[in-house]
Amino acid sequence: MKRIFSVFTSVLLMLVTAAWVTRCEAKEPAHFVAANVSKAGNIPYPASSLDAGVVTLSVGLDETGQVTGVMILRDIPSVSGPAVAAVRSWTYAPATLDGKPVISTLTISIVYDPGFLGADNIPLPPAAQTQPISTKDPAFFPPQLNTASFAPYPAKAKAQGAVVLNVTLDANGNAAKIATLRDVPPLTTSATGALKKWNFSAATYEGKPIPSHMVVAFLFRAPSAPLP
Repeated sequence: MKRIFSVFTSVLLMLVTAAWVTRCEAKEPAHFVAANVSKAGNIPYPASSLDAGVVTLSVGLDETGQVTGVMILRDIPSVSGPAVAAVRSWTYAPATLDGKPVISTLTISIVYDPGFLGADNIPLPPAAQTQPISTKDPAFFPPQLNTASFAPYPAKAKAQGAVVLNVTLDANGNAAKIATLRDVPPLTTSATGALKKWNFSAATYEGKPIPSHMVVAFLFRAPSAPLP
């Protein structure tokens, strides 16, 4: 009887040990939190340009949130240069993987509207493809902008400048939250209203959709501003 009990105990101990080892070896899914903007400044709209549309930038960030490079995904040659210079001066929070800061990218889309077009939808050329962050780890692919529209200039308003909005996208690509990073009353209300009509595709990590951020700036030029 004692021998049978001893064998039973040994088998049970082996099963418990095997289950514990299997659980330890199984890796939990990586928890990736996308990079974000902490502080945004103005973006100049060159006085010599009447070009309109969307400039999309991919900002490379290191583990400390410092800018390592800016790639132009959608280009408007007359305004893209000043846009790149402006976003380099912003303050960023790095992405994290399982709580540890990692290198990543953040997409910034900038709407240029000279103020007299009266158009709604913005033609969007395909964005240039961004490269994976690392060749050895599964890539993080930022969210994509699919459709966009201009924001109407409010009647009787005199303000101009860049309204900068931080869009929190859920795993379905829906704009779950819009926060103001740079406010220009009363233009911010118009920009937020237009942004709610935009359509995005969700970011992915390890091939799975995840929540993320995209920063959108609307550059307003007052209709009364002198034309070049």
